[in-house]
Amino acid sequence: MVYRLVYRILQDSDEVDDIAQEVFVKVWMKAADYDEKYKLSTWIYHIAYNLSVDRLRELDRKAVFESEYGVFSDDSLDFEDPTVKDDFRKLLKIVLSKLTPSQRGVFCLSELEGLSYKEISYITGMTYDSIKSNLYLARKNIKNTLQRRYK
Repeated sequence: MVYRLVYRILQDSDEVDDIAQEVFVKVWMKAADYDEKYKLSTWIYHIAYNLSVDRLRELDRKAVFESEYGVFSDDSLDFEDPTVKDDFRKLLKIVLSKLTPSQRGVFCLSELEGLSYKEISYITGMTYDSIKSNLYLARKNIKNTLQRRYK
């Protein structure tokens, strides 16, 4: 869960290991601050999201990393076929790299992790309207990226 989210946001396996470790250190150190009205996984997502977006901003990532692939699963595709799996991972990496950190985070949490707007709001600190706006812009940017790529 943590590794997958961090990887989808950062798209760099070297950075992912560092941030994932940092997440669990922070979870341990802040355990007393955990609010039981939220699910534990939502609280951990909150920490992972914030650390990932902070690192992304630090590194000012805008480039596409063609040499490594993201992690994704979808029952509608035959991921037993290595060609389909690799092509889809490359494509996912390309479209995610075109999004802003906020759009990428909201898109990953909503569409790839399946979290509710309420959970995303807690994780990101965004309002419901900001989440909807970022998700709309992310989808629009993904659509535009795919249309340019396949015209």
